[in-house]
Amino acid sequence: MRTVIALDDFVGACQAAVNDTPDFNPADPGEFVFHTEDPHLVLPRDVDWNILKPELVEELLWMPRRVRNVLDALDSLDIEPPVFNHLFERREEDFSRLGLRALDLIEMISSEYDIVKPDRPSYHDPRRDFQERVDVILTSRNRRREVEVIPKGEASNITPLFSKSRRETSQSGLDTDPKV
Repeated sequence: MRTVIALDDFVGACQAAVNDTPDFNPADPGEFVFHTEDPHLVLPRDVDWNILKPELVEELLWMPRRVRNVLDALDSLDIEPPVFNHLFERREEDFSRLGLRALDLIEMISSEYDIVKPDRPSYHDPRRDFQERVDVILTSRNRRREVEVIPKGEASNITPLFSKSRRETSQSGLDTDPKV
C-alpha cells in the first residue's frame, strides 16, 4: 500500500510540474524560475518484492531511474530564448508520460493485489489531464514539422527579403551541358 501512496504522491508532483508556468525575469528574458520542484519518486525501502509479480517489480524498480533520466535529459538541453529548445514543452510531455506510467502502476497494483486506489474528486482526473497534454503537444509538434518542410516548387506565404542570387539567375559555362 505504501508503494501505491508513493506513486500517488509522484503523480501529484508530476501534475504540479506539468502545470507550472515559469516566471521570467523582465530584465533578462533568458532567466526564468519554476514554482515547483522537479518530481522525484522515492519507493519505500522495506517493500517485500517477493510478493509482487516479477514484471511489476521490474517496472517499479525502473521508475526512479526513468525519472532521473528525464531530469538529466532536461538539464542537458542547450536553452536559449525565445524557444528555449522547447524545454517547457518537453518538460510537460515527459512528466505527463511519467505520470501516466505511475497511474498505470497504481492500477496494476490495486487490481492485482486488491488494494484500494486513491480517491480523487470527480472533477480531478490526472490521467485525462496528462493524456490531453501529451496529445496537444504531439499535435503542435506535428504542425511545426509540417511548416518546417515546405516542398520545393510549392507556394509559400513567406516573402523573400533578397532577390535570387546571381548564381540562381544566370548559368555559367560550367553549369551547362558540354554536349549541347
